[in-house]
Amino acid sequence: PIWSNIMNKIIISFVFAILMASTVVLQAQDEKKSPLPKEKVGLGAKVDRQNIGGSFAYSIQENVHIGAGLGISYITGFTQNGVKTDGGVQLLINPFFRYIFENVGNMFPYAELNFSFSEIPNAANVAMVGAGEQASASKSKVNIELGGMWFPFPSVSIRGGINVINFDIDTSQLGLGIGYPFIGIDWWM
Repeated sequence: PIWSNIMNKIIISFVFAILMASTVVLQAQDEKKSPLPKEKVGLGAKVDRQNIGGSFAYSIQENVHIGAGLGISYITGFTQNGVKTDGGVQLLINPFFRYIFENVGNMFPYAELNFSFSEIPNAANVAMVGAGEQASASKSKVNIELGGMWFPFPSVSIRGGINVINFDIDTSQLGLGIGYPFIGIDWWM
C-alpha cells in the first residue's frame, strides 16, 4: 500500500507537470504544422501504479491510432481471511483504439478505449476472492482513458492521463471516477 501511494503521487505529479509545461511554455510554437504522426509505427513504454510495459501503435490517420500494450507487475504475498498467499507476476495484454482531439499549444488531448486481459497467479488470487470461492486466474476489463500527448520532438511523444470508466467483464461491475494515473513515452518511425 505504501509503494502504491508513492507511485500514484509520482505519476500524478508527472502528468500535471507535462500538462503545465505544454500549455504555458509551448503556446509560442507554430500550431499550423501538426507533429502528429500519420501512417507511422510507434514503439513506447507506459507506467502506472501497478504495471510497467511496452506498447506498439499504428497511426491510421493523424488523429486515429490503434495498437496494443504488454505489461507486467508483481503482486506481493499477503494474508487475508486467514489464507496466506505467495507473491506472483501479473501479465497484462492491452489492445486499444485512441482518438486525438485538436491541438492546444502542442498538447493533444485524447480519449482511448482499451481492453485489458490479465493473468494473475492463483495463489495470490485465492485471498482476493475469499475463502471457499473459486479463484480465477484471469481478469478482463474494458476501459476509457482520458489524457494528453505532448511532442517535444516530431518523432517523440510523451503522454499521460487517467482511467475514468472501467467495466469488469468477469463480474459485470462498472467503475466510474478518476483512477489509475499513467505516464508513457512513444517513438514514432
